[in-house]
Amino acid sequence: MFDLSSGRELLGTLAVTLLAAGCGGGGGTSAPPPAFDGDQSQVLTITIRNERPNVARVTLWINGVRRRLGDVRGLQTETFDVPMQRSQPVRMSFDLELGVSCVTQDIVLGPGEEIETRIPVNLNTMGAVCRRR
Repeated sequence: MFDLSSGRELLGTLAVTLLAAGCGGGGGTSAPPPAFDGDQSQVLTITIRNERPNVARVTLWINGVRRRLGDVRGLQTETFDVPMQRSQPVRMSFDLELGVSCVTQDIVLGPGEEIETRIPVNLNTMGAVCRRR
């Protein structure tokens, strides 16, 4: 699910989205950004629960600009703090093993908000577009 801290469900059950490596191929890997130690009111907090057994590479697109968040191991949960100055359109993407990539729709999010995204075992129950690369 892709929920705001208020409990409002935005995209239903979500598999691979907002912060991942998109649908493109090639290219090297980059290290995830360092942890944010500043004013928490100026960050978007994203928690990703990976219910699949394999690693998910998560990428976040803020106003069309790609930012790699990092990897979420299979059957694990990770939380990422992303610095934001104002509300902007945000989209997540996930690259999964076996060549599957999922992307969410844009949603406007801003600093101080907390969202939770779930990558379910059955990607058909996700509120994202998934494809084989």
